[in-house]
Amino acid sequence: MLKGERLALREWREADVATIAALRNDIELQSLLMTRARPNPAERVRQWLAERASRTDMLFFVIASNADDSVLGYVQVASIDAFQGTGELGICLQREAQGQGIADECCALLEGYAGRTLGLRKFTLRVLASNARAVAFYRRRGYREIGRLERHYPSEGGYEDVILMERFLPR
Repeated sequence: MLKGERLALREWREADVATIAALRNDIELQSLLMTRARPNPAERVRQWLAERASRTDMLFFVIASNADDSVLGYVQVASIDAFQGTGELGICLQREAQGQGIADECCALLEGYAGRTLGLRKFTLRVLASNARAVAFYRRRGYREIGRLERHYPSEGGYEDVILMERFLPR
């Protein structure tokens, strides 16, 4: 477990499944995360969580409030390549937790842990170019644009650009 001032990054628990299922079933939120929204009953979410927790090339944490241990979201570092020292960041927050500095504290904890403890040297990520709030957040965190996939992600109006970003981690 990683503990910050207002939140903890911890393993998932059975009591978290309903809240995480609600996040996984939020079509608008999942489309911002570039995932394919589909019905996610509790059993599918449980399997999804177990699969993530068992992978050796991934870190997966529930973002929980220190005040009451409620689930604020989840964060993952996928495609960890220990040789290259890289991983791909993804974060999902409940709407009520957005805009309150939760993502910033979460990223600071995770970036510090990944850099100092796991020896990772950088995170990469993909974000929809139309998601101005997320792009601005990542820029404030020190991520820089390193490329763009034009007309890459399907949306209602056709295809959207995806921005590729990276940040070197503290050691």
